[in-house]
Amino acid sequence: MDLFQNFTEDQIALMGCFVALVASASLMYVSVFLNRSQLKSNDSGALSETLPISVRDERADVETSHRKVA
Repeated sequence: MDLFQNFTEDQIALMGCFVALVASASLMYVSVFLNRSQLKSNDSGALSETLPISVRDERADVETSHRKVA
């Protein structure tokens, strides 16, 4: 490739590192974007189905202890 003959080995290495950083940042952005869209599509009731019973009971006790009784 005639394009890379004008650059030194250090400059080619720096360009490779820059391309790797851009590629990894792009993959990270896509991963975060897909995770957020997946979290929005899940309803909040699905979380209680996946928790163990002991954790659900502890959450219920904490929620009811903070409520005021009229």
